[in-house]
Amino acid sequence: MWTCIEHKYCIQRNIVANLKYMWKSIRRYHFFYHRKGFYKFLRSITVKFGLVMALILGALYLFEIFTPGISHYFTVYSTTFSQELVLTFFFISETFLGLIPPDLFIIWAKQFASPYTVVTVLAVLSYLAGMLAYFLGVRLVALENLRHYIHVKFAKQFGMLRSWGGLIIVIAALLPLPFSTMCLGAGMLKFSFRTLAILGMFRIARFFAYAAVLYQVV
Repeated sequence: MWTCIEHKYCIQRNIVANLKYMWKSIRRYHFFYHRKGFYKFLRSITVKFGLVMALILGALYLFEIFTPGISHYFTVYSTTFSQELVLTFFFISETFLGLIPPDLFIIWAKQFASPYTVVTVLAVLSYLAGMLAYFLGVRLVALENLRHYIHVKFAKQFGMLRSWGGLIIVIAALLPLPFSTMCLGAGMLKFSFRTLAILGMFRIARFFAYAAVLYQVV
């Protein structure tokens, strides 16, 4: 009987010890990110994101009222450019520094009978483009001149990656930060590919969330 009581007491003591350790870890990370300016950056990027989305949605709403609609124009141009060509261009854009906002391609997908199927394809292509950018970064390390140019051009983004690690990957996957640039930097800085591959899955969630919002307007 006493053995059973002692066993329960040991379990409770271990649970309390683990909770204390977790709390100390959370506080340690909190002070670390606070000192590195992460929370200030997060507030700034969230406010900017909100303002940009409000402007985009407002502009789309007005465009839909006073014109035949953006979907109409995408349908017209789809007769000129095949679906495969658009998807190829999207993949190249997502691999090399996100040349075109992916939101335009999400709106383009609305014209199809099953738009969320096309959104799924776009999301997976964007995710794979980020992974490809990572391996490009790994290869670019060996090219000294090009490596120096990229480090200088994207010094701010690389600094975020060094300071905040995986958190900035998640933010870049969800918010309008250059996801491929972060993945490229992760490769150049020898960031864990496994961690990147897991955190990069937020990129797929981003496409469905944005589609759900954008399709309320267009």
